[in-house]
Amino acid sequence: MSNSDRFLNIYNELDQFMRVSLDEDSRTSHTQLIEKLAKKSNLFRFYKNDLKEFAELRNAIVHNTHFCNNRYGDVIAEPHDIVVEMYDELLEKINSPKLAKDIYRHLSDENVLIATTKTKIMNIIKAMHDKDFTCVPIIMNNKLIGVFSENVLLSLIAKKGICDFRKLIINDILEYIQIENHQGEYFEFCKVKDNIFDLKELFQKQMLNKKRLELIFVTGNGQRNEEILGVISAWDLVN
Repeated sequence: MSNSDRFLNIYNELDQFMRVSLDEDSRTSHTQLIEKLAKKSNLFRFYKNDLKEFAELRNAIVHNTHFCNNRYGDVIAEPHDIVVEMYDELLEKINSPKLAKDIYRHLSDENVLIATTKTKIMNIIKAMHDKDFTCVPIIMNNKLIGVFSENVLLSLIAKKGICDFRKLIINDILEYIQIENHQGEYFEFCKVKDNIFDLKELFQKQMLNKKRLELIFVTGNGQRNEEILGVISAWDLVN
């Protein structure tokens, strides 16, 4: 199969996917479908420009043909292998986007630092320094109690003054670790089946009341009172 045939097959499959998703007939153009879905789907909004460029290439392939060996409709130019592969990969992302469950870091992972209400604050501070963590979820019975962070430490010092952290445990500062009490940062919860493009959108719109989105906690249905399955940071979405 030629590259142009492969490319057109991908285009037609994508076109059909969009028409079914929007319940649109042939009177709506391919580009209009992309625009409409970009208003409803973070995935399509993220790839809107790429999809429109591929659509333009499709039009060039279909509308620029010539006579050759007594056959009408042979394309003048074939798309390069890498172009077809990129389009095919994009279709795969649309058909089967990665979900939160595919990328989150389990609480038991080495690159996730957690603590309990009985953990000494000084031990947490040392671990944060040694492993370069900015946030430590406080977990009890797999539920989120709060988050200890650099901002919490600053708030603690600002309100209590210099104190002996060696004598304090998390249970002594429960008021400060409540996620709604954090200054300069906030946290979100997502469903295990939320797609990564919805999560990327959360980080792209992260400035909420001049606060930075620090972590997304993953649960079965995106509720705070559920078991915490894992966490997702902006770095987990880079790829």
